[in-house]
Amino acid sequence: MIQKLYFLQMGYCGLDQSALNGNLPTGKIMYVPVWSFLLETSDGPILIDTGMPDSFVNQPNYYAGTRREGKLIPDMQPQHTMPETLKRLGYSIKDIQAVISSHLHLDHAGGNHHFQDVPIYVQRAEYHEAIHNEDYSPIECREPNLNYHLLDGDYEVAPGIQLLSTPGHSAGHQSVLLNTEKSGSILLTVDVSYTRDNFERGIPFAVKDAQQNQQAIQRLQQVIQNKQPQIVFFGHDIEQAKHQQVYPLFF
Repeated sequence: MIQKLYFLQMGYCGLDQSALNGNLPTGKIMYVPVWSFLLETSDGPILIDTGMPDSFVNQPNYYAGTRREGKLIPDMQPQHTMPETLKRLGYSIKDIQAVISSHLHLDHAGGNHHFQDVPIYVQRAEYHEAIHNEDYSPIECREPNLNYHLLDGDYEVAPGIQLLSTPGHSAGHQSVLLNTEKSGSILLTVDVSYTRDNFERGIPFAVKDAQQNQQAIQRLQQVIQNKQPQIVFFGHDIEQAKHQQVYPLFF
């Protein structure tokens, strides 16, 4: 079981509001929180997602001149890099025992390259979609020679850490169901739904395959019914983030 779960706020990413709610017109940028999660276990610390690449630090115009200009705007400071984040927690890169990548998008796998020898758990479909596609995400998110453990469906990394295959937002997206000593069951939907409205009201948002993603939402709704988690956490919900307890508080 997980002894402690820390929510780590890793900066912000500006998205067009239509990416969060497909019913809204384009043209307005919304800054959504970027998250990583640290699990303290009897076998050492494990990370879920690693935030944005170091190359985004103080570079809001990173995507100038590309098709993403004006649609993706990083808001990242030096303290949001993975080495600096771990330092604040009393850890270093070499202390991490495993990394779980929900998927390999720019705001979830940017720090993966720091973990050259650590097992990185990612779905095989996600790996193959991303690894040779230069337009998929920055190279830091999809370096080909890391210690990937490629998965084909659900997988238990360790007691209390269950990976759930939930494709749709991306080809090999996975969510995480946790069981913590302090707070019991916690479900991280990650980007199965950016917001509670996406999850509960069916508000459309940015996905690769809408039908697949709806099936993933339905699956997690069944998980909630069966497991009754104490917390259901959505990937980029601005309102939920306002009230979310972060490090040094833990669950």
